[in-house]
Amino acid sequence: MEILAYLLIGCCVGGIGSMLGIGGGVVIVPLLTFVFDFTPAEAIGSSMFVVLLNALSGTIGYLRQKKVCWDAAWKFALATVPGAFLGSYASEFLRGKLFYLVFGIFFFCFAINMYRKACSSNADSGSEKVPEKYNWQFGVASSVVVGFIASILGIGGGVIHVPMMTYILKFPVKVAIATSTAILAVSAISGVISHAYLGHIVWVTAFGLGLGASIGAQIGVRLAVKTKSTMLMKCTSVLVMLTAIKFLMSGI
Repeated sequence: MEILAYLLIGCCVGGIGSMLGIGGGVVIVPLLTFVFDFTPAEAIGSSMFVVLLNALSGTIGYLRQKKVCWDAAWKFALATVPGAFLGSYASEFLRGKLFYLVFGIFFFCFAINMYRKACSSNADSGSEKVPEKYNWQFGVASSVVVGFIASILGIGGGVIHVPMMTYILKFPVKVAIATSTAILAVSAISGVISHAYLGHIVWVTAFGLGLGASIGAQIGVRLAVKTKSTMLMKCTSVLVMLTAIKFLMSGI
C-alpha cells in the first residue's frame, strides 16, 4: 500500500515537473520532510534520485518533439557538475532552523518569479523555435551556481534555469522547459552519486517515487504541447508559496 502511494505521488510530481522543467524537488523535499519525517539530508538525497528519473524520462519525451537546445543543454549541464558535488557535501550542515530558513527563502523567491512568469503577456505566445544564438557564457557561469544550489537543496536546477533561459537568454518558454529537463538529466547524476556515497538516499522511497515520476513525466511532456502552462504555473506558485511560509514559520 505504501509503494502504491509513492507511485501515485511520484506520478503527480513527475507530470508537473516535466511540464514546467523543474524536476519536482520543490514538492518532494517538503513532502518527505513534513509528512514522512525524513531528516533534511535524507529528504534532499532521496529527492535528487527522484529528480534524476523524472528528468531522464522527460528528456526522452522532449527529444521526440525536437524541443531541446542541445548546444545549451550540454554546456550548462557540465557547468553544474562541480557545484553539484560541493552542494551534496554542504547539505550536511543544513540542520535545524537553518535548513528551514534556507528552504523558506528559496521557495518564497521561486514562487514570486514563477507567478510573474505565468502572468507575462507573452508566456504562451511567440516562436517555439530552438535558438541558434544566445549568451552561452552567461549561461555557463550561472549554471555553476545552479548546480550548487540544486544539490544542496535537492530540488534540481530547473527552478533557476527555466526563468534564466526565458528572461535573460530569451529562449521560448517551451524550449526552455525542454532544455532545462535535459540539463537536469545530466546534472542530477553527480548529485545522486554524492548523496548515495554519503548515505543520504532512502532507496525504497526513492525508487517508488522515482518510478511514479518517470511515468508522470511522459504524461507531462504530452500535456505541455497541447496545454497553456500559465494557469498550472499560477496554481503551482501558490502551492510553493504556502510551502515557503510553512518552512519559514518552522525556522523562526
